[in-house]
Amino acid sequence: MNTSSSKEARKRENEQSPMKKKFKDSAISKEELNAAIANGIKLALQEQQRGLDVAVASAVRAAVDSILVPALRDLRIEIQKTNETVKEFGSELEKVAKSTKRVQDRVEAVQTAAREDRRSVIELKTQLDQLTTKLTDLEDRGRRNNVRLVGLPETVEGSDAVGYLKVNLPKWIPSLVGRDIDIERAHRVYDGGEAKSNKPRTLIFRLLTPHAHAAAPTAGTILFFPDYSPATTAKRKSFSSTMKKARDMGLEPFLIYPARLKLQYYGEKKMFDSPQAAEDFLNSLPRRSTLTPVRREGDVTDLASNPIKENNHGDPPHAREGNLVDMGE
Repeated sequence: MNTSSSKEARKRENEQSPMKKKFKDSAISKEELNAAIANGIKLALQEQQRGLDVAVASAVRAAVDSILVPALRDLRIEIQKTNETVKEFGSELEKVAKSTKRVQDRVEAVQTAAREDRRSVIELKTQLDQLTTKLTDLEDRGRRNNVRLVGLPETVEGSDAVGYLKVNLPKWIPSLVGRDIDIERAHRVYDGGEAKSNKPRTLIFRLLTPHAHAAAPTAGTILFFPDYSPATTAKRKSFSSTMKKARDMGLEPFLIYPARLKLQYYGEKKMFDSPQAAEDFLNSLPRRSTLTPVRREGDVTDLASNPIKENNHGDPPHAREGNLVDMGE
């Protein structure tokens, strides 16, 4: 009862309220009312959106202040440290560049000095070679009257080697018969090879005349050689294998003082200053069992490369002038 009566009382109150009476008196249409309500809702929503934007902005600002700003601050500090490190590296790099420039200047100076030294060394070597050649020539000229007698039995000359040679040289060299042989001195010498092989030592004698003739002894096998300096001897020995090869091919090689190889090939004279040049020439010749050499009148054989030996009967062969080469030639 009470509930129904209270509802009716409220209803009457609403119907009699000034607001209700005002809307009835203003004669506002339902569409206008709905539009006003919608506009009010829109304004309320806009106000709510502004409040939400402010809250979101505040939240973002707080997040930035609490997270991003410290991170940016740390990043700024790291960038500053990196810049300082880069500056230090730049300074060190500049020092290295200056040091490299100094080293490069020193290297260029050393290279220049080295080129000058190399030029000086080449000039000095040229002068040394010239002086060595001149000294060798002087030594060879000082030995040109010396003759090396190889193969003579030990002690056969007794205590008077000069007297023994004066008696026997005319027997070995017929052209010396009746001639006065002046021998300044004579003595035995030997090298390491002779000592090891127990061969008789070489007898070297010095003539006061500038030349001699070669021949073979009446007994045994002895050889006559010119007495060259060690340097000239080494140069001449370097042609040994080449000369053997030339003889095997039927040619007759000759060594010209100091160390030049002469070959006669079909009337043409060939001169070689080095064994390799002679080897190249021999290798270029046609391959035959033997070659027939063409000799010219007056060709002589140097006993340093072609020593004369006795024949099977012990008789001396005929000697030719110049078989022992005068060192002055």
